[in-house]
Amino acid sequence: MSAKKVCDTKIFEDETTDSGFLSGPLSEQLLSSDNLDTREEPVESDNKVISECLELDSGVDLCLSEGLSNVNLSDPTPTPQAPLIVIESETTQQKNHDIPPLAILFQQDDDGDTQLHIAAVHGCEKSVGTLIRVCPDKAWLNVPNDYGHTALHLAVMSGHAVVTRMLVLAGASLATRDVQGETPFHKAVTGNHLECLQALLSPVPDHPPRKLSTILNQKNYRGQSCVHLAANAGHIETLQRLVYFGADINAREGLAGWTPLHVAARRGDARLVQFLLQRCACAPDARDYAGRTPRRLARSPRVAALLPDDDDDSDDDVYDSDSDSENLFERIRQSSNPINVA
Repeated sequence: MSAKKVCDTKIFEDETTDSGFLSGPLSEQLLSSDNLDTREEPVESDNKVISECLELDSGVDLCLSEGLSNVNLSDPTPTPQAPLIVIESETTQQKNHDIPPLAILFQQDDDGDTQLHIAAVHGCEKSVGTLIRVCPDKAWLNVPNDYGHTALHLAVMSGHAVVTRMLVLAGASLATRDVQGETPFHKAVTGNHLECLQALLSPVPDHPPRKLSTILNQKNYRGQSCVHLAANAGHIETLQRLVYFGADINAREGLAGWTPLHVAARRGDARLVQFLLQRCACAPDARDYAGRTPRRLARSPRVAALLPDDDDDSDDDVYDSDSDSENLFERIRQSSNPINVA
């Protein structure tokens, strides 16, 4: 049997077989006339034929051949391992779902409003309660928007007494001012929201008593405290509550130096003047920055009759002829714009 015959029985020649090497078909290398002996020799064993084939120059690195010789075809093909995926338990997933995205909840929009501002102005009690519960810091409750309004300002301005009380119990500041210099108390008085005012004034359980007189006597940027706003609107019940909690009924506003009694006399409100004199012990002879008493500003005989006569008539004659001065104060009061300190 010839060597060519032996190779034919061991390796089938197929020109279409892709060996993966650039040295050409394997059959041509094994059957090369330069490397094969044409003499017919008996085949000693299969190992001899294989050894003769390995001595041929196939263009393949022998180190790779030695490495491949150790491969056992009977070994199972290794399967690729899938990436490790950790599956959280239902309890862990539930805990992760319970954690709110605080950065989103307390993020300000184009107007500076957070979700707490929006929930407060619409009176959404459940939403406000949830936001208060997940709030990590009380300072976040007092974040002002572009108008200086906190969530407490907006709750009071909208007349939502329950939300107002929720924010007060949560620790929201009562003294924060907006761009007009007004606190939530100013907003409650201006809107005549008595329930909201009561929610602000009521004591907080398990907390030391608060001294509210300092906050109640704060003036806005027009120089008006809460009692001046209440007197200007004729809100007698509001004035009564303010005085009960320590508001100064004889406080002078910052522009002309008027007390609430000056304001009531100027409005011609006889009922309010009588209430201030009898129930609030207002000083009837208090003078403004121009030296005028409330009687001097009275616009009706009925109101003037309720007030005592002035001791200094000469001053009255002087200021009676100076009506332009009063008109000037009125024009300034009406045209005064709030100072934007933002």
